[in-house]
Amino acid sequence: MQSDKIYELLNKTLFTWPQHSSDKFTIGDSFEGVQIFGATGSGKTSGSGKHIAKSFLKNGYGGLVLCAKPSERKTWEAYIKNAGREKDMVIFSPGRRSFNPIAYEQQRFGKGAGETLNITNLIMSLNNLARNFMAGEGGENGSEKFWENAVQRAISRMIDLLKLAGEDLSIMNMREVIVNALTKENAEQFLQINNIMNDPESGDADINIAFEKLQLMQEDNYCLRCLLKAIERDDLTTSQENARSLVQSYFFKEFALLSERTKSIVIEQFLGLIAPFETGLLQKQFSSEISDDLWPELTYEEGRIIILDFPVKEHLIAGVYAQGLYKFIFQQAMERRDTDKEENPRPCFLWVDESHLFMNPVYDALFQSTARSSLCATVLLSQGINSYYAAMGSSRSESRTKSLLMNLTTKIFHASNDHDTNTYASDLIGQDFREMTSIQRKHTELGQATLAEHLFPKVFPHEFTMLEKGGDKSNGFKAEAIIFKSPSRGWSTKETYLRCKFAQRD
Repeated sequence: MQSDKIYELLNKTLFTWPQHSSDKFTIGDSFEGVQIFGATGSGKTSGSGKHIAKSFLKNGYGGLVLCAKPSERKTWEAYIKNAGREKDMVIFSPGRRSFNPIAYEQQRFGKGAGETLNITNLIMSLNNLARNFMAGEGGENGSEKFWENAVQRAISRMIDLLKLAGEDLSIMNMREVIVNALTKENAEQFLQINNIMNDPESGDADINIAFEKLQLMQEDNYCLRCLLKAIERDDLTTSQENARSLVQSYFFKEFALLSERTKSIVIEQFLGLIAPFETGLLQKQFSSEISDDLWPELTYEEGRIIILDFPVKEHLIAGVYAQGLYKFIFQQAMERRDTDKEENPRPCFLWVDESHLFMNPVYDALFQSTARSSLCATVLLSQGINSYYAAMGSSRSESRTKSLLMNLTTKIFHASNDHDTNTYASDLIGQDFREMTSIQRKHTELGQATLAEHLFPKVFPHEFTMLEKGGDKSNGFKAEAIIFKSPSRGWSTKETYLRCKFAQRD
């Protein structure tokens, strides 16, 4: 049951739609999500996007902004300055601040902090980001799913091993574990040495020789050193004992006995995942510590507005990884939020232009389905529906896209020449009956008129190509759009949609 404060918050008006002074957009509407479609130059960012962004800032929202274009940071700096919110702005850019996602997952408060499964999912999310950047290449056939599961299991065992060994849980240490993982020969040699050292009938000379061999083996093998540290511990809880048993079985038997081809594929896939963190931008700023003002919880606790200034147009896949990882962590932080315990719950937003670049095919739709209870407004901007199809992979791309869009209940369509997007918009808005007169006649006779009703789209697909674009002085720098909300709020026009013109200069 909603508290009085939450109810009051949800029903507060953010703005009325341009040219429709009685049609409101509330804070509750914002939590149900917004999708803005439009071709390049249509005015989706400088028109409806700007209109919504300024309303968020004016009403005290905290939030996260992802940057696809180099100009995005300056745009938001101007918005924030005009709203008088400079003290809330946090810019995370190259050489400025740092955020270690694995350290965050270990140090954060709340249930699940530091759990192996959560850290594994965090690392595996890189796989989805890489696919999206390459326009969904790879698909999800049975073979690929096998390798994905194999890599995921390897990551889980590496994480548990490092935790049991008391080593730093870092990308580079995980790398050292997997590249030094025991071979079949190493595992057999270790077991022989271990049997000699633990056999009561072994003589001192045999034990000393075995000990020397063991020292030589672990001298250049980080994986074995970690295994020995884990084996020697006698202070483990029951759950840690179970983890140690799985780790020993994996590295001494399962992984060690894999064929060289299978093992090399697992290793190469993992190394491919973490490669961006080994050098450059991600190594410098995502592998060390956590800057005090980059904790995502500060967006709702203190109203911070965090701008991830790693534009994809400049940093390519590194920019996708950097922002996609932080977005994933931000969404999880929002989901853990307990708004009922907050004295004055603050609304937050997630702003993603060129949103198809940062998609998680499964998690984004799940997050949006419960975003209202987290008081988080998601605003996604993209050219068209086909951008999402490409990002969602070759398997179930259409159903996944429509699942996401279903949970973004306010949809804004600017000028577009994309047939599929325009058809989708037309179908959403629906049809109505129109009277049509038809005349049938023969060459030698007068025709007879017949009046009949036929179903036609309320807005034909081609009409979206004719919407006024932004940046045009002749129309007063206004970007035209058609707004659809599902379910309809009962617009003053008595239609399922509104036509609006958003001022680009104000």
